[in-house]
Amino acid sequence: MPTQKKIETVESFSERFKNSKSIFLADFAGINVADTNMLRRSFQRANVHYYILKNTLAKRSLSNAGIEGLEEVLQGMTAFAFSDHDPIAPIRVIKDFNKGRGRDQSELKVKGCIFEGTVLGPETIDELSNLPSREVLLAQLIGLLQSPMAKLLGTLKVTGQKLAGVLDSLKNQKTE
Repeated sequence: MPTQKKIETVESFSERFKNSKSIFLADFAGINVADTNMLRRSFQRANVHYYILKNTLAKRSLSNAGIEGLEEVLQGMTAFAFSDHDPIAPIRVIKDFNKGRGRDQSELKVKGCIFEGTVLGPETIDELSNLPSREVLLAQLIGLLQSPMAKLLGTLKVTGQKLAGVLDSLKNQKTE
């Protein structure tokens, strides 16, 4: 029989999962407490929520949130990293954490994720980590949109200068 605390936990995580732009599931086996605390601080600085949740409670929370397709991933020790704002922030923190690990140290292994409603496997996740942030993508888009206008303006300016030069030379010819 479920306890009141478990019911509240499932409800709380169901709501969090619904509001998240991305949810990354990772295997944290072999990572010691000091490294886990360092990882938690890194997640906190990036505005990413990081929790370890029992698989049975996670399955119920995901099911209540309407998220399907992660049942086979919820095996063994599973940590959840999710973000309400930047969907790529969790994987960037995980990638940076793993980059700083020595050869003899265990890495945080991503088992799968839900990225803006789509379930992705571990093979696709590395590609996500290489994407620039939303702000950088918007800046690139604005640059692309401004480029043709700047070229048009330059062309019109040069054409106007040429026309002014031709009119000036015609004026000089007529006065002579």
